[in-house]
Amino acid sequence: MEGEEKKRRLSKDSMRKATRIYKYIKPYWLSFTIGIVMITLSGVFTLLVTRLWGQLGGVGVQDAGAGADVRGFMNLNIDFTSLSSIGVAIAILLVVQAAISFTRVILFARVTENMMLALRKDTYEKVIRMPMQYFNEKRVGDINSRISADITSIQDVFTTTLAELLRQLIIIVGGILALLYFSPTLTFIMLGTLPVMIIVAIIFGRYVRKLSKLTQDKVSESNVIVQETLTGIVNVKSFANEFLEMTRYIRSVTDIRAYALKGALWRGVFASFIILFIFGAISLIIFKGADLMTEGDLAKEHFFTFLLMTGLVAGSIGGIASQFGVLQKGIGAIENVMDILDLTPEDIDMSPAAESSMRLQGDIAFKDVNFQYASREEIHVIKDLNFMIKAGQQVALVGPSGAGKSTIASLIQHFYVPVSGEITFDDKDARSYELTALRRQMAYVPQEVLLFGGSIRENIAYGKPTATDDEIRKAAQQANAMEFIARFPDGLDTLVGERGIQLSGGQRQRIAIARAVLKDPTILILDEATSSLDSESERLVQEALDKLMIGRTSIVIAHRLSTIRNADLILVLEDGALKESGTHSELIAMDGLYTKLVNLQQSNR
Repeated sequence: MEGEEKKRRLSKDSMRKATRIYKYIKPYWLSFTIGIVMITLSGVFTLLVTRLWGQLGGVGVQDAGAGADVRGFMNLNIDFTSLSSIGVAIAILLVVQAAISFTRVILFARVTENMMLALRKDTYEKVIRMPMQYFNEKRVGDINSRISADITSIQDVFTTTLAELLRQLIIIVGGILALLYFSPTLTFIMLGTLPVMIIVAIIFGRYVRKLSKLTQDKVSESNVIVQETLTGIVNVKSFANEFLEMTRYIRSVTDIRAYALKGALWRGVFASFIILFIFGAISLIIFKGADLMTEGDLAKEHFFTFLLMTGLVAGSIGGIASQFGVLQKGIGAIENVMDILDLTPEDIDMSPAAESSMRLQGDIAFKDVNFQYASREEIHVIKDLNFMIKAGQQVALVGPSGAGKSTIASLIQHFYVPVSGEITFDDKDARSYELTALRRQMAYVPQEVLLFGGSIRENIAYGKPTATDDEIRKAAQQANAMEFIARFPDGLDTLVGERGIQLSGGQRQRIAIARAVLKDPTILILDEATSSLDSESERLVQEALDKLMIGRTSIVIAHRLSTIRNADLILVLEDGALKESGTHSELIAMDGLYTKLVNLQQSNR
């Protein structure tokens, strides 16, 4: 959190990055400028209305004919010694100000929403085009926060904060100039006391809020203890640890009491400070103003105006601190978003998926390939790897955990680039292909299938977004999925729930296979999809996989070696290196690592 707070501090670098948001304002600069002018007018009109309120109060207590101002107001031919005339002027100003404020809000809303649309689009596009290494190094929650929370903070700045900040600055500057005109003596007293008191009160208030937050955090911690204890009550009873849990809870609620009492103490001090110093400062101004009126140095309407405008200026000084805090947060958010927009993405074709004119035959070769992840450069995951897969072959990757099987699958899909050596498709370096076109020639069926939270139809169509209903149904039939889909009342329109939670493991696997069938890939990568299924689901999924692999180059990451006996080629890996290769019978005859792995699995049954 300290790093985040540091990021939000204003600096030359953060301000420089923040100015880059101008790119998104530029198309709407005219509307934005008109909005700024309207904010300025709104601030000026607020000061004018306050002046008229003071005039209204002064005329109300004025002796008939005494001190009458017959010059009018702002050169308007209106008698401002008359209550009705002042009332009409106030009404006119309020109507005009209301119209200006309405127009300004609509203008700013349109400008901001158009800006946010472009910014959200650019940010999401940049994130989704980033290489896999980026997602390895970043937390999903952090990325999501950048796209949602930070852009919302930017939106708040341009929708309300900038407007309020500018309006309050106009009120403070214009108000102080007006106060100096009415009474320099009272103004200097006000400037010497009230703003200082307000700033101290703001700092005080922040500390009190911090203590309140700490109290709430401790309450949350005590709630967690209660939840954990009651959720695990069987363990509590089994280990006879009621006293231990009670001790934890008492310690937690004792902390709550300590923070709550400390907060109460400072709230009491804060309330006393407000009464003594803030109200004291106001009382001093009123006392001195009354003295000036008694001596004839200050007109009554000017004194009323001074009091009202002092309150307006004081409120703006108090409000500007919180608005400045929101602005700082917004600038930090802009900086975070600009950091994303500065990233270097993969060269991805963002046009809608369509039939590719390129069609691979399916030959794959690894030539002296070495690889280590950027986050763990000291660990060589793939070491001098050489092998050749012919088009249409079924090839199995086997080996102990950490041998590099999944990394090879990722390298084939070009999620990562080898540190040295090359990967070729149809005797051409993978880097010579357009990345999107290359990946559209492949399909991946993982062991743990992730479905999106829409319908079965949408999840199958993910393999080919332009697919017709007949194509989707045919793919589902080939994947042995229609038999369970037909049992649902909504059929293909059945919602699968978040991550496919409303479907069984076997059902999710068959939908993933249907998705791959619909894509009609040249190269198929399977992270053995049957290892965690029951016997009947395994049979149905394996049948679907067997049909799917016909006529395609298939790479199977094998966990259960009994499923790859008929593979055309088996590559045996250990510590990122190729130890053995051949068919099942050839490898058994070698009596090496593969034979040990087979015997180990058989003995564990």
